[in-house]
Amino acid sequence: MSSHNYQVAYRADGQPSSPFARQGSQNEYIGTCAQRERNANDPLLAGASSQPFVAEETMALLASENILIAREYLLLGKIIGKGCFGTVYKGELKLPGKDDSIEVAVKTLHNTRSGQNVDCESFLQEGLMMKDFKHDNVLSLIGVCLETNHSPMVILPYMDNGDLLTYVREEDNVVTVKDLILFGIQIAEGMSYLASCKFVHRDLAARNCMIDKDKIVKVADFGLARDIYERDYYSSDNMKTKLPVKWMAPESLEKAVYDTKTDVWSYGVLLWEIMTRGVTPYPEVDNWDILTYLKQGNRMLRPEFCPEMLYDIMLRCWDENPKARPQFSSLVTEVRDVITKLESKSGQQKVGLNVNYINYPPSKYYNVAGAEGGGTSGLPPV
Repeated sequence: MSSHNYQVAYRADGQPSSPFARQGSQNEYIGTCAQRERNANDPLLAGASSQPFVAEETMALLASENILIAREYLLLGKIIGKGCFGTVYKGELKLPGKDDSIEVAVKTLHNTRSGQNVDCESFLQEGLMMKDFKHDNVLSLIGVCLETNHSPMVILPYMDNGDLLTYVREEDNVVTVKDLILFGIQIAEGMSYLASCKFVHRDLAARNCMIDKDKIVKVADFGLARDIYERDYYSSDNMKTKLPVKWMAPESLEKAVYDTKTDVWSYGVLLWEIMTRGVTPYPEVDNWDILTYLKQGNRMLRPEFCPEMLYDIMLRCWDENPKARPQFSSLVTEVRDVITKLESKSGQQKVGLNVNYINYPPSKYYNVAGAEGGGTSGLPPV
């Protein structure tokens, strides 16, 4: 069998971009999730090594992109997120030639026999997709690391305030209407950049946006959101794919069409999430019924503290005709104009920009207590 040298960005001896010290045979890396699933179900193979496999091609790509980081430089800390298949740790990364360590978030897969059914390749591909993103409102990739048992870890910047959904739901986080709209502007900026890169997100939602210590929001595809916020997803017919049906455009639900215009639909839902401080969309509509509900022309009502101009933007994002939906580049301007116009007409609007509320109050339309992750009623605006 042939052996391969893999190049890492930083290795244990402190030399960047030098050959990976470990040499391995093809059998140490090659293997598909389907093969692992068959092995797990085979009584003769179930007791075999539980080490995850990373395809040879993926290893070579990680090395060629200069994003492999030696395990010695990564220190895992406390758990900051955990689901059935994976865990997110807070960590510290100390690279050679750098005076200070940096705080990072480290996504891992559980190293158990049941976890072998997780698609390791998809896990790493998520990190590879992020490697070229360079925008203030898009989460970037720091690198990829392999545990001593070859389990992959994706290293991302640490976001002090976590995901946006949790942040807006937290009653101790006092935010104004203007703050919430500003979050929406930043997400539109990030999505406009991704659209210019011809990247279709397919799962834009508040749970998949992160917020740092300076309240800068970054669009991400935080893969464990699908695990941690499991109730927000619905299993498709093959029972392997989890779909965020309440954020999906009708053409995605009906024909599996995904493009920038379907992301725009999801952005409208995300704006609604933000302005309700984290109520799950269509709380009284079952996942099974959502397509019929939408095709009948139904749309969510305007949240009580949402400016009418912003709600009009949401409705345009939810236009049945994809071609009639706005572009992300225009959404950046339009959502920003909501603030500009409200500030110029201070005192004349039903909703003021400086209004803040601790949580979205209950109403006949939005059952907060019944929503996923929702709490009891909050306080009225002050």
